[in-house]
Amino acid sequence: MLIDLFTVFREEADANGIVFYYSGILSQNVIITMSDSLKQKLQIQDEKGARSRKVFSTFIEMIQNALHYSPGAPDSDDTKEGSIIVGKKEDKYFIICANFIQKQHETRIREKIDPILEMSADEIRQAYRTQLKNDQHSDDTISKGAGLGFLTLARDSIEPIQYAIRDAIGYENELSCFYLKATI
Repeated sequence: MLIDLFTVFREEADANGIVFYYSGILSQNVIITMSDSLKQKLQIQDEKGARSRKVFSTFIEMIQNALHYSPGAPDSDDTKEGSIIVGKKEDKYFIICANFIQKQHETRIREKIDPILEMSADEIRQAYRTQLKNDQHSDDTISKGAGLGFLTLARDSIEPIQYAIRDAIGYENELSCFYLKATI
């Protein structure tokens, strides 16, 4: 049965252009290994230049966010977990990352991303430059970059970034799962 399930998973991944997928424990060592693997995959696909750098930097931004802002996996000793997919469809790369967040942070995250979704490309670039120069970074004591990462993703994405926040199955009262997508 498991072989059949894996076969379906792999066929679906191939049909949907998935070139890289990881789900599991996150640490700096795991991220380094994933980064090396993605670099090799991009080289094999003969992807070069600015687009390759944007795919790679988007991947790093997303997976580092999952590592830094996840509360830790439920029922673990603060072990961080996350999932990330890199795919290519119709000559566009997409990167989707998922990780747990605490329920209490849902509104805070929406308040950072929703205004970005309303901005034009020029407004995103201007907000990015303004935020780079901002030493105060607002009253947000949780975020290390005060939303600069979301602006970076939006600036580099060729389509509007997308996100979703869903209940974490089995932990509906305390955790949610945060999904973020960028297209390069």
